[in-house]
Amino acid sequence: MDAAARTSGNAHGTQPEELPDMRTYGGMTAEARISARRRRIMESGLELFSTLGYPQTSIRSVLRHSGVRERYFTESFSSLDELMAAILREIQEEEAGRCREALDVGGTRRDRARGMLEVLTRGVTDDPRRSRVKLIESLSAGPLAASERRHGMRHLAGLVESLLLEGWHDPEINTTAMSMAVVGGVNQILLNWVDGVIQTSREDVVQQSLYLFEAIAEFGAGTPRT
Repeated sequence: MDAAARTSGNAHGTQPEELPDMRTYGGMTAEARISARRRRIMESGLELFSTLGYPQTSIRSVLRHSGVRERYFTESFSSLDELMAAILREIQEEEAGRCREALDVGGTRRDRARGMLEVLTRGVTDDPRRSRVKLIESLSAGPLAASERRHGMRHLAGLVESLLLEGWHDPEINTTAMSMAVVGGVNQILLNWVDGVIQTSREDVVQQSLYLFEAIAEFGAGTPRT
């Protein structure tokens, strides 16, 4: 190929340097390498957000911890807020999946509500890093993380509403609003438990949260007001 051909690109005007690197190195394709780098960045973000805190974490510190070069951060994330949003999305989607499984087990409404609470509280004890990021550190992030957080809470509220509707008889009370109240209340209980304000056992957190659900469920199951 002569110099003109090397500099002019192909017939469609694409320059050689614009072509994606599809070569395989170490048995990994370009796509696999991007995915691996993204995972390393996310793992480092989770570790640093949960230990240093979001406000004290920088892109540079994430790169240093992950061993990923700076130019590779932007191939997956545009900002630290987007990194937090991605981590939060993964945590919330996994929790929601396990909550749906708890609802599918069957049993009484109370049993299934308890099953969801078991999932949420075990998420705290099984990996405290994830719970701290979800419940506390994400609050310090930007609009992307805030949007992701709201999405996750609405999803859980939808599952709670499906339980409330099984025995709801009062048409004056909005079940969507009540389900959001349950999720918000339980979320606050979990946040204070993680932050050490509430010092009690996981089993007691489940029970206290269940009292909140039952209070609203039983109120809505009462005789409609006239």
